[in-house]
Amino acid sequence: MDLRTKLKTRISKEGIENLIQTVNNDRISIEEIIDLLKNRETQFQASWLMTHLVEKTPSILNHTHISQLAKIIENTKLEGLERNIWRILNFVEIPPKLHEGLINLAFEKLEDHKTAVAIQVFSMSVLEKLLVNKMELQLALKAVLELKMERQPTPGLRSRATKIINKINSKI
Repeated sequence: MDLRTKLKTRISKEGIENLIQTVNNDRISIEEIIDLLKNRETQFQASWLMTHLVEKTPSILNHTHISQLAKIIENTKLEGLERNIWRILNFVEIPPKLHEGLINLAFEKLEDHKTAVAIQVFSMSVLEKLLVNKMELQLALKAVLELKMERQPTPGLRSRATKIINKINSKI
């Protein structure tokens, strides 16, 4: 059975581990998996697979791949796909040419109360990474996070926001 067929059905965590072995053994390219991210029938499962692949080996994604993921994340309305791509972006070095667009998008996600909490949490982690040398934007992130913790105090959001706020405070 080919990868596309396997990704059309719901897959367990164990199934993802088996698919990782298949990808490695059959030398399936990242380009093929990115193509599957663009296919409505396979995109969620493909994004979950890619998350696990990138978590184990972040270097498998080059700047072109990361640019393609940024384009997908800008255009998708599917929460699961978006959540997984934000998670992937936490593991890789994001090319500077993508910083501005992803910073703006991540702030939009944080400021939109309709955005799923997991997407907000992963996007705030990407922001933390992208704003390392941008103190003014770090202070803006801190203000947004403090407001989020006040209005939407879920455990995951509170935990990640507190860690980021503490890091920002240690630099002030």
